[in-house]
Amino acid sequence: MLTLYHYWSSVCSQKARMCLAEKKIPWDSRHVDLFRFDNYSDWYTKLNPKNVVPTLVHDGRIIIESNVILEYLEDVFPQVRLRPEDAYERAMMRLWIYNSEEMAHWNVNTCSHNLRHAKRMEARYTNAELLRAADQCSNPMIGLRLKRRLAVGVSAEEEDEAYEKLEFMLRQMERRLAEAAWLAGASFSLADVAMAPMINRIEVLARPEMIAADRKPRVADWWQRIQARPGFQEAFAFKNPAPDDPVKR
Repeated sequence: MLTLYHYWSSVCSQKARMCLAEKKIPWDSRHVDLFRFDNYSDWYTKLNPKNVVPTLVHDGRIIIESNVILEYLEDVFPQVRLRPEDAYERAMMRLWIYNSEEMAHWNVNTCSHNLRHAKRMEARYTNAELLRAADQCSNPMIGLRLKRRLAVGVSAEEEDEAYEKLEFMLRQMERRLAEAAWLAGASFSLADVAMAPMINRIEVLARPEMIAADRKPRVADWWQRIQARPGFQEAFAFKNPAPDDPVKR
């Protein structure tokens, strides 16, 4: 029995859902509404002390962190292989899984704040209510970040810096795809699963031209091939269950 605790548009949740879909693994869904702070609740903190999504529960065992979940699913369900056999290609796979977190995740999060996250919070809460929610978060990395963003937001300078870092990452990706059809090599792998949600998010941020075909032709081609995959379509078809959410994608 597999249960995934996830949020519909969380890039890390999308990684896990895409891996499950590519491997054709059945799973039970438990939606955790990050903007109603379900992830700060006592019941969720017992599952995931980091107060983030996703969390995978497999036969009573709890696995957290999306990149760890990807490798766990590959180890336990190897029937559909998403890890290359060649040692160099495995290294490239792990590099791009790492890049999805170190180079992409926090920068897309920064660029998402003013355009997406702040809109959600402002539509539902007063500033005082948000500060109380931040105090309830047991993970200071999350709670203190929320307090800081409530106090000073994300400046234009900070956002520009994040976009510059994403541009650097995309140039690396363009060069890598000049060498191989997929990020790890000749075959689709966990590397592509890990990066797909990041490119999907960039597409709905303020500078989607970063991945346009006239600027990054290989990234654009890769992105078209990713979107054509049934695993992508299944994972990203999960609908927003909150009708009052001002962000629709």
